[in-house]
Amino acid sequence: MIKIILRKMRKILVIFFLIVISILTFSFGCQPKIKQALKTAKQGKVASYPMTFIDDLGNKVIISSEPQKIISLAPANTEIIFALKAEEKLIGVTTFCDYPEEAKKIEKIGDFATPNVEKIAALKPDLILAAGGIQEGIVEKLKKLGTQVFVIDPKNFSQLFLDLEELGKILKVEKEAKTLIKKIQSQKKAVEKRTKSLPKVKVFFEIYSQPLMTAGSDTFIDEMINLAGGINVGALAGKGFPQFSEEQLVKEDPDVYIAVKMSMGNPAELTKRPGYANLKAVKKGKVYVVDDNLVTRPGPRLAQGLIEVAKAIHPEAFK
Repeated sequence: MIKIILRKMRKILVIFFLIVISILTFSFGCQPKIKQALKTAKQGKVASYPMTFIDDLGNKVIISSEPQKIISLAPANTEIIFALKAEEKLIGVTTFCDYPEEAKKIEKIGDFATPNVEKIAALKPDLILAAGGIQEGIVEKLKKLGTQVFVIDPKNFSQLFLDLEELGKILKVEKEAKTLIKKIQSQKKAVEKRTKSLPKVKVFFEIYSQPLMTAGSDTFIDEMINLAGGINVGALAGKGFPQFSEEQLVKEDPDVYIAVKMSMGNPAELTKRPGYANLKAVKKGKVYVVDDNLVTRPGPRLAQGLIEVAKAIHPEAFK
């Protein structure tokens, strides 16, 4: 009798869960958290074409058959395709797609900000991999070509893993996707293990110097700083990549100062800026420069970027 009651209760709970998910989906559409829940729920349940996905902009994307001709509109997307060993399907990339070296040989369809729609149409792709941000405006134009556009714009490692898993399904390279995810996860966990017991230090991350811009909350860099045992001063300015006043910088007086090469080629440059020589990070020689592409491209090399950031914040953990 008790077993029968328990079975009925389990069935009721399952039905209740499905009803709640349906209500949330109907009521709120593709809000970020619900979108991710939908993406997670779909994983493992789509066995064959046609496949339906929700991309990182909340757009519904239907893949009717295995893509054979792909155009990548972002360097990170190009790196992902190569990492998934599906580069033979790439027929077009941007002029910014410079890694790996083989990507430079693929036909160019314009730059990152202004891809050439006419040239894209002439190449007749069956899948376009776009990015968010500045490319959001061109996505609608590309959809009019009759080609499916899948937007990859993760803001953290968890979202990146979801995107990699979905691309694995779309391109029929699920094994390669799982291997890549495990590799990145392993590198991420290794950093966390080294830094979790170390003291938290204040970190400022410079994206651009004039005007001074930083990495705020809801960015990979913010997550990297936190994973590496730091406190992101830039998060005080808000989400994304906001401007940060030099007055506020002096007030916060970070323990560690990190910049991308595009903004500051040499740590010594910081001492030449008026007022910067008095910063705690400068006095203690805690100024570092990292490769832009390792921390700003949401692709397979982000784990390397995390390691570089962690070495800057807690070099003692990597001796």
